[in-house]
Amino acid sequence: MKFAYMPDTHGGPYDQPMPDRDRCAAFCEHLVNEAVAAEEAGFDGAFVPERHARTETMWPQTLMALLAMALRTERIKIGSYVVQPAYYNPAHFAEQVALIDQVSRGRLVLGVGSGYHPGYFAHFGEPFDQRLGRFLETLAFMERAWQGERFDWDGRYWQLKDVLINPQPYQPGGPPLWFGATGEKPIRRAARMAEAVGLMAFYTPMDELRGAVDLYRSACADEGREPRVVLLLDGYVGETHEQARDRFGPCWEDEVRYYIKWGMLPPTEEIPDIDHATYDRLEKYMILGDADTAAEAVCRFRDALEFGAEDWIIFRSRVPKGPSWEHTLESIQRFGEEVIPRVRATEAAVA
Repeated sequence: MKFAYMPDTHGGPYDQPMPDRDRCAAFCEHLVNEAVAAEEAGFDGAFVPERHARTETMWPQTLMALLAMALRTERIKIGSYVVQPAYYNPAHFAEQVALIDQVSRGRLVLGVGSGYHPGYFAHFGEPFDQRLGRFLETLAFMERAWQGERFDWDGRYWQLKDVLINPQPYQPGGPPLWFGATGEKPIRRAARMAEAVGLMAFYTPMDELRGAVDLYRSACADEGREPRVVLLLDGYVGETHEQARDRFGPCWEDEVRYYIKWGMLPPTEEIPDIDHATYDRLEKYMILGDADTAAEAVCRFRDALEFGAEDWIIFRSRVPKGPSWEHTLESIQRFGEEVIPRVRATEAAVA
């Protein structure tokens, strides 16, 4: 199993006042430092999400963040988790992706999704109701653009003349595609078109997560493709369980409640509404505690979902309300230097 860290692009609480220039500059430096810290601590990758038009998001351009991280790291994979191509001009998008792949010397992974947030499309003046078609057309455009030839493109959504993408990607044919998925159709699409499916846990019951993974693996078998599952998990690794709980627990409880408030997380039997989103109910869905406890939590997810050598867990330790930047770097270091070796030791023991 492989491990990545997510340097998230929000640098403060939701709906905060517009940050001043010095705070923005400091956050941009910190965001890249999280990726550097992940590499130094032994992670295999760093993956960045995409957010726009929000005062807490002080680095909204995912591809620019990946370019900066490519210049500051040497070994780890860098990627998006996930970027939404549907509101970009496909020639701009293909050109930028190819350049980042070159700068990183082939370390880029392109995690993509069709888009879920109407506000982001409104921000760019692009139609939300066309997001799937535009998403698929962009993927087809990139496949054509990365053949190294000049061409015209007469698509449903874009008509482009005399296109030449130079440089071409470092990886022949372009970086691997990971598809973010939240339902049956996107999961099947990932099995048909992508090299991995990207899932988010939040407080999804383990049997439902396993159902999504089984559906994907079955669909991959039908398509004759090798499955690769990627799962985002939140949490914090402290010196003690109490320290981890105090630094991260209230922050993540607030994050989950925000998502429930705006209808972005569905009810479950255990958490049917916002009043039930309490720390006591949410703790088992986090990778939280000292190194031993956190490693046990990782192994619980690994074993329940039967993760293998090519599957990934992406760990995130910072959400809008915290922890502090300093404490976040401490969690990254502990997870990389103490949790990952513990988990891999259990894999070696089984082998």
